[in-house]
This record gives sequence, C-alpha cells and structure tokens, in this order.
Amino acid sequence: MTRAFSIPSSAPFLATLAHALLDGDLVPGFAPRGDPLALAAATIYLPTRRAGRLFAQALLEASGGEALLLPHIVPLGDVDEDALAFSEDAALLAPPRAVTGVHRRIALAGLVARWRDALAAGEGQAMVAAGPAATIALADELGALFDQMSTAGVDWARLDGLVPEEHDAYFEISLDFLRIARRAWDAHLVEEGAVDPAARRDSLVDAEVRRLAALGPEAGPVIAAGSTGSLPATARLLKAIARLPQGAVVLPGLDLDMEDTAFALLTAEATSAPDHPQFGLARLLGTLELERRDVVEIGVRAPHGRELLLSEALRQSETAELWATLATRLPPARKQAAFANIRVIAAQDPREEALAIALELRASLGHADRRAALITPDRDLARRVAAELLRFGIAIDDSAGEPLAETAPGRLARLLAKAVGEGCAPVPVFALLTHPDVHLGLEPEALREAVAALELVALRGPRPRTGVQGLSEAVAAFRREDLHGRDPRRRLSDEALDAAADLVARLDDALAPLSAWPDGAAVPLDELVEGHKAAFEALSGPLDPDADDPAAAALAVAFTEIASGAAAGPPLTLDAYADAISALFADRMVRPRAQAEERVRILGPLEARLVALDLVVLGGLVEGSWPPETRTDPWLSRPMRAELGLDQPERRIGLSAHDFVQAFGAREVVLTYPGKVGGTQSVPSRFLQRLATVAGEAEWTAAKARGEAWRLAAADLDAGPRVARFTQPAPKPPLALRPRKLSVTEIETFLRDPYSIFARHVLNLQPLDPLDAMPGGAERGSALHDALGAFAIAFPEDLPEDALGQLLAFGRTAFAKLEVFPAEHAVWWARFERVAGFVVEFERERRASLRKVVAETGGRLELHLPGGPFYLTGRADRIELRTDGQLAILDYKTGTAPSTKQGATFSPQLPLEAAMAARGAFANVPAAPVADFAYVELKGGAEPGREKPGVDEKTTATAMADEALERLKDLLTAFDDEAQGYRSLAAPQWRGRFGAYDHLARVREWALGAEEGGE
Repeated sequence: MTRAFSIPSSAPFLATLAHALLDGDLVPGFAPRGDPLALAAATIYLPTRRAGRLFAQALLEASGGEALLLPHIVPLGDVDEDALAFSEDAALLAPPRAVTGVHRRIALAGLVARWRDALAAGEGQAMVAAGPAATIALADELGALFDQMSTAGVDWARLDGLVPEEHDAYFEISLDFLRIARRAWDAHLVEEGAVDPAARRDSLVDAEVRRLAALGPEAGPVIAAGSTGSLPATARLLKAIARLPQGAVVLPGLDLDMEDTAFALLTAEATSAPDHPQFGLARLLGTLELERRDVVEIGVRAPHGRELLLSEALRQSETAELWATLATRLPPARKQAAFANIRVIAAQDPREEALAIALELRASLGHADRRAALITPDRDLARRVAAELLRFGIAIDDSAGEPLAETAPGRLARLLAKAVGEGCAPVPVFALLTHPDVHLGLEPEALREAVAALELVALRGPRPRTGVQGLSEAVAAFRREDLHGRDPRRRLSDEALDAAADLVARLDDALAPLSAWPDGAAVPLDELVEGHKAAFEALSGPLDPDADDPAAAALAVAFTEIASGAAAGPPLTLDAYADAISALFADRMVRPRAQAEERVRILGPLEARLVALDLVVLGGLVEGSWPPETRTDPWLSRPMRAELGLDQPERRIGLSAHDFVQAFGAREVVLTYPGKVGGTQSVPSRFLQRLATVAGEAEWTAAKARGEAWRLAAADLDAGPRVARFTQPAPKPPLALRPRKLSVTEIETFLRDPYSIFARHVLNLQPLDPLDAMPGGAERGSALHDALGAFAIAFPEDLPEDALGQLLAFGRTAFAKLEVFPAEHAVWWARFERVAGFVVEFERERRASLRKVVAETGGRLELHLPGGPFYLTGRADRIELRTDGQLAILDYKTGTAPSTKQGATFSPQLPLEAAMAARGAFANVPAAPVADFAYVELKGGAEPGREKPGVDEKTTATAMADEALERLKDLLTAFDDEAQGYRSLAAPQWRGRFGAYDHLARVREWALGAEEGGE
C-alpha cells in the first residue's frame, strides 16, 4: 500500500509533520510519543539542511521539551555521501566522485573559448558573444544542459536525431559543438577520474532506492516530506519510500480544492501547464501511481482559509471561465476572511518599498512571540531592506548572505586584477590604493598622505604611460616650477614627492607577481591565479581559510578552489583575466557571523519553504522577479528541448508560483511592489494581478489601503522641514581680497560668471583635473599651439625651404605627449597634418607683408583705476610686425571662434590684446597701432583651416580695442565698490552647461526650471 499525505499551506509544515510522526498518523504502528528512544529508528528525508535543522527543533517542541533521540534526518536538496544513508555501500562511495563546480566551469569555459575562436575564422563569429564573462556564462549554461540531460535520462545519441534544417542556423552550429563538447568533456572526466555532479547525485539516489527496496520491512519507518519531486531521481526515491511497508510521503500544499478535470489538465500532453504551481505535484503523483483522492490531508487549515483563494487566483487559463461562478465556490464572507490580514504596499520605487518593508519587520519585533520574514528573489531589495533596518539598530539574518565579490576582500581582489589588467590606469589604481585593506607596509596616515601626493602628481589629468613604470616616470618627471602659479600642486613638499615615489616602488613590488607578463600575452590560467593570490597577500596580508573574517576566509577558499581547476582553463591576457576572475567570484556567497535578530529574517523563496512564520512580506512582486524571467537556452532551441523531453523555461514559473502560494500560510501577509524600477515603469507580477482579479475591487482596495499606511509612514520618515530655495549667490568680499590682476582670457569669465572669478582669486580654489582625464579640446589645442608657436619662434622672419617638413617635426614633438591615447592621437595627428599644409600656405601669403612674427609672447598692462592700479595680463599666440609699421594679432582656435559681435561684448580677448599691444605691453613688440586682429580656425577637417575676422566691418581695430578697454575699466571700477557682488552666471552663454565652480554656487538648485540666457 502506498501512503501519501499532504499538509495544507496554511498549516505550519514542520510542526504538523512532527506531531503526526509522534502520534503515529504517518506510519501505522509507529507512535513514538513518550518513548525517547523509539524515534531513533526512523529516517526522515527533507528538502534542505535548513529544513532538517528546523525539523529537529520542531520535534523537541512537539515532545514538550523532553529529551529524545532524534531520527536520522537526511537532506534531499543537497544530497552528498556524508548525509545520505548509503555509506554501507563502499563500492558506491569510491571514485569516481563528482567533479567540483569551479573545475567544471573553468574546463567548459576552455571548450567554449576554443569553439568561439574556431568560429571567428569562419562565418559564425558574430553569433557568439566574446569576452571572458560571456564565455563563463556560456560554460555555466553548458554545464546546466549536461545536468539536465543526465537528470532527465536523455541519451546524447538523441542529438543525432534532431534535424538541423528544421531549426535556426545558429542551432545547427551549436549542435555540432555539443556533440564535440560532450565527447571532449567525457574524456576529460575519465582523465580526472570524476563524473558530473548530476550523474553522481542520481547514482547516489538510485543506490538508495535499491537499498530501500532490498531492505523492505527491515528499513524501519521512512518518511520523505516537503519535496515536490522535481528531479526524476528524487521522484523515484519518493516512490520507493511510499511503497515501503513503513514508508510515507508527505507533500507540501497539494491543492485538494481544484476540480478533478482541471487537475488532470495540468499534465495532459495537449494542455500541459508547467507554469502552474501544482504542475510539479501533479507530475509527482503520476510517478507515484497515485490519484489525488488517494492523498490524505493532515493538519488543520488556518481560519483564514487562503488555500481556496490561491487555487482560484492561479488556476490555469483553460479553466478561467469558471471565474464567472467564483461566488459559488468562494463566498464573499470567506473571501473577506481570507483577505482580512493581507496588506498591499504599492511603493513608488525600490527605496520606498525597502523602507516600508523595514518598518513592517521592525514593528513585528514589538511582539515577543512573533516571527517575521521578507521573502524575495530580488537580492537588491534584500540588501536595501537590511541597510534600512540598520538605521534602527537591527541586524537581520539574510539567508543568502552577501556576494563574495561585494565584500571588502572580494572588492580588493577584483580591483587588483582590474588595475593590473588595465595597465595601472589611474582610476583602478586610486581605488586600489584607497581600499581600507591595503597596507603596503605603511602606517594608515602615511599611506593616506602618499596616496594624496600620488593622486595630484600622476593620477589626475591625462593618463601616464602603461604600468607601474608609467606612474614612476610621471612622479620622476614632475616639476613644480613648470606649473601655473596658482596650481595647487606647487604646494607639494619634497617630502610628499618622496612619499609618492616610495609608494609607487612599494606598489611595483606588490603587483610584480601578477604584472610580470607583457601586455597582450596569453598566460596560463593557473599561473595567473597564483600570481593574483601572491599580489593580494603582498597588498593586504596572508589569506587564511580559518580567518575570523568570513569574507577573508571565503576568499582564501575561493582562490584555492579556482587554482585547483585552473590548469584546465584557457590561457588569458591580463585584462581578460580581470573579467574572468570577477565572473568566477560572482556566484560565491558569504554568510556573516555577526549576531542577528532571530525573530526577523530575509529568505529566498527556496529557503522559505517549510519555515513557519507569523508575518510574511513578499517583496519585489514585479515581472522578472516574481516570477523570474524565462531564460532561453543558448544551446538548444525550444523545439529541440521539447523533442528531447527536457523541461521548458516556463517550469521556473511554476516553481515560483508554488513558492508564492506556500508563503500565504502565514497569519499576516504583506505584498509589496515598486511602481518604477530603474526609472522605468514596472509591471506588477502576474500572480499579483490574478490575485487582484479574484479579490474583486472592494477587497483589493481595502488591502491597498491597509498597505498605504505603511507606505506613507516610510515616506514621512525621511521627510524634513521645507527648505527655502537657494537664491542666486553674489558674494561681496572686502576690497582688500578682490583680485588686482586678471588675464585677458579671464575677462570673458568675469563678464559672464563673476562668481568663478571670486572662487578662483578670492577663495583661491583651483579645479583639479579628473582622474584619468581623457584628452579633449584643451590638450589638442595645447599641442597645436605648442607646435605652431615653436615653428614661428624658430622662423620669425623667413620661412625655410622645407617649411612643411619643419612644421610637422615640431608637431611630432608637441603631439608626443598624447601617444598614450593611440586612438585620439591617430585622429588628431591626421587633422594636424591637414592643418600643417594649410598653415604653410597661409604663412607664405602673409609673410610677404611682414617684417617679423613674434609668437607666444607675454604682456602686462597697468590700468590706473580709482581703487588703485590693476594689471591686465595676456599671452598672445601671434603678433605680426607689418612692413607699414602697424601690428596685426592672430589667435589660433581649434574650435569655433567668437563672432565679431561676441568680440565686442562678452568675448573681448583679441580687442584687449590689441589695446595692450598698442600701448607696448607685450615683450619684444614695440608700441604701434593695431591695424587688424583675427582668429584662425584650425579644425583639420574637410576645410583644414580658415581666417575669421575679429574686427567688425563697421569699425576699426583701434576703435574696438579702445572700447573694450574702457568697458573693462568700467567693470573693474564697479567691482571696486564693496556693494558689488560676484554674481553667479550673470550672463551665461549656454543653457544647461555648468562650469568648474557651479557646484559651489549651487547653480542646479537656484537655476532649476529657470530660463537661462544664451547667445
């Protein structure tokens, strides 16, 4: 006789199972209550180790706390040789054992990489994603396919029966690879003396089936509980247990309310519904050769009676017409009772959702005997909730733990690989050196000071040359005297520079084990892993698998396991290794050892199975999380999988639906979802939408109203007093602090944004270059100015015969500093070559009327103002001394030059330079009338260059210069009055463009929504 039972979802599963076992309800003649020794004769199979621990506790509680010998509790979900009862079969436990997961990932990644490289030589290169992370992801999917084929008992020879012509061309290629890969993998397993994990697991389970069958009555009481038999081998074990004389199977939440016809449709070939929560149990009953009516329900359903509600909400679409008669099966009073303790929180975004959940869990702690949990597959939401609870001093137990890659040691390991892989680029190096676990043999304060010096000397601005050697060269080449007088780096002491050089030397020694190989060289993976670990220990200290810090211990174990399988992996370059090691760390989790509040937890849907709770929060109820997205198999198409008899992707939806239903057994249930995720509108879970449909408008509105109170509480928690909008600043420093010297290029800034002048010259704040700044217009313009200036200085009067060659030679010298950016250098050098041809022709035309050219000359003009002398400075790109005794001034622009109207108003650089030149303010340039000034645009495009007039045709250069100087004097005189403030963005040129000091002026606050002027 086959014995099968079911515990309803609203009854506490493990407590009900414990009482039924002790009272003799499961196995006739076995009622060990009151006998502390009898229970030890039983064997209990449960889905997970966690369930086994909780069941032991439930037995103690059900026995009234009396001492007893526990039964043999065996976990099914993570079957292994130590846990199962098969240890009597010595031959079974001998090799071959299961290959480790990391060994398989690495070895299969090698197979995938070789396949992709072979395709790259043919026509299929665009079909397969490249990169180590994508390769490992494909290897994971390949390993999963191997497991699925083994689990389903599908012979690999059946792949030969698939007809490629009936499928996409890609799958024809993938089929060829699968046949080759399986043969290669089998050969590798033979060489290693191992088997696939799924094959090992199934062989263990099948051996247990044989053992139990052979024992018969001598097996004693054997009960399997809580499993849905989703794996065929597990289903066979459940069948063997159910047929034992003292065997029993206890199912979790079998739906006994569904119509027989509807239940039969679940597994019928034409109407199979793998996305239904009862699909797995229906299929298991078929394996057990039982009808649903043969299953006996044990335990008492909770008063709320939500089983029928969930059965109706998630019924398959083929029977959805029965909703029309819902009231006859689910009367309003019963539906109202089912919804009485359900709350729905429709949050605006994940942050608000997390805070509302945290408030719910915090409130549950006010009841000493209450246990609550957040159940969610969304790891981001779980981390948010844990962080929000810390605001209230509550450390919560997160069953999934924290990803190793996100822990401090894991981040350091990834940063180390990234820094070396990117040739010690400034951003990863700075992140590496500022990591709290990096010591390099220095005291913390000394390390901070050395990093700060290195940051200013080598990490900010354009990138140094590749490698630590590039950093060393940048430090050695640093000269304070070459910097602008206001550059903050001029204040660096010799001690600071020595500390930076010492830090680079220490970093070089630490990274040497991993950075010893040349860039672009393919290095064996095991050597990379060994070097990575050695470099990590040089930075942070030895790794110990028994360390007190669980993350450090986990990292030590990870390095050991990865190293054990690395020999089977493909050789990688340093940059590819950085991506690969991050992917290999990605699936490793770390459980903290800190004491957590035991009455509240964060559980994944799998971990939440069979756990009795008073309050359940189902979080992140949006499509993509509940249920998860259906992933397409990259190796076999849906028709191929169906032809082979493999599960379709929708099976994951059915498992997710079953977890959703089981969670409703708690007395109080809170359903939460965010309205937006990542800034885009979310789609509420299909489970939630079906539940709302069955609930009806009245009950659903009431449930949302109950949840709205918690959402409003979350919103109010961070609400502060209304702050008045910040107004446009206009600081008024004392006259003694106001600048008495400005350059001609700063006058435009003075006119448009006086606040920037205040910040730079009064507060003495100089903007720093960003870390690893990509060269932009400033660097290109500087190189071009250097080349043209050097050429003009070398040949001030007559051009050489090989003028173009000479100019290109100066250009190579000027552009050499940009060679570290090969892509930008190639583009800009090609543009400069076109510019050079234009400049030579331009020079030949102009030199005929010139006596001399003075380039890159500085000047200073003293202005006598009521408030005291003021000095206007400038550096002219080019001043021409004409044969008629007059002057002409040219300014080179690599961008768009100002118009003559702008030159007369907000961009007076050239008119002011003309005024200075006319008054003899420039070195090596005698005072003389200025006949003309103009811009030379040198963009190097289809039109390499052109001259753009700077003098308005309605006036003269002298008149424009004098007018610009008078306007400047008026401006300076106005600012000699302490009542005149340095207003932010007085006349901005561009709307939405922000300057170096606008964050100090809080422009985004007071200018939000305001109309900004522009030209």
